[in-house]
Amino acid sequence: MPSLYAITIPVFIQKLHSLDHLLAKAIASGLDEQDLFEARLAPDMFPLSRQVQIACDTAKLAATRLAQIEPRAMADEEKSLTELRERIAKTIAYLEEADPAAFEGRETAEITLEFPNMKMTFSGQSLVTDFTLPNFYFHLTIAYALLRMKGVSIGKMDFLAGAQAPG
Repeated sequence: MPSLYAITIPVFIQKLHSLDHLLAKAIASGLDEQDLFEARLAPDMFPLSRQVQIACDTAKLAATRLAQIEPRAMADEEKSLTELRERIAKTIAYLEEADPAAFEGRETAEITLEFPNMKMTFSGQSLVTDFTLPNFYFHLTIAYALLRMKGVSIGKMDFLAGAQAPG
């Protein structure tokens, strides 16, 4: 069975590169950046900017919780697609600092997440498989859908392959 490190950190890094690639294509599209930045699928859903922030935070917090490493605060102050790309780069740099050995034996560790209205307790393994990866991919997919909806010329290979995608 792959280690918790193997199923999180390299996956997050690769998919964050994909997200960066999507934003680069959005910037190059010539479409109104503020319209893209504020795009929502529904009035009660977060805009693109928040989808990117949460995807980054989900990856970053997984490393923090699983490897018990020092958290790195990132204020949600981005005002442009370029600043969102900078946040992605900072998140990737943080993830690249994670020591694979720090994840060893954390599969059965009890990890409790506290939210304003509830607590959720997981094993390290279930945190990854039942919460972190689904949450990460949810926000990544919503960001992709928002950019597509607004007319950015991206496709499935941009989502899957990121910087390796054609065009």
